Amino acid sequence: MIERRKEPRVSVCKRGVIKFGATGTETVCSVHDLTPNGAGLSVISSFGVPRSFLLAVDGETAMRHCKVIWTEGRRLGVAFE
Repeated sequence: MIERRKEPRVSVCKRGVIKFGATGTETVCSVHDLTPNGAGLSVISSFGVPRSFLLAVDGETAMRHCKVIWTEGRRLGVAFE
C-alpha cells in the first residue's frame, strides 16, 4: 500500500464520539490513529454516519470538524477541516 499521508500517523486507542445533526445525534467510535490532518476510526456500523461531523476524542478539549475520506466496512478515514 502506498503511504499518502503528509504527516506520520500515531497509533492510539482512544474513545471518540461522532456528533452530527441539528439534534446533536451522537455515535461512539474508537480512534485508532491520529495525525495533525486526520484520523482512523472504527464504528459499530458506518450506516447513518454523515460525510461531515464533529469528533470529540477522550482526553482532548477541542472537537474537530471531520470529513470522511474513505470507508471500509466499519472503518473510516477522516480528514480534519
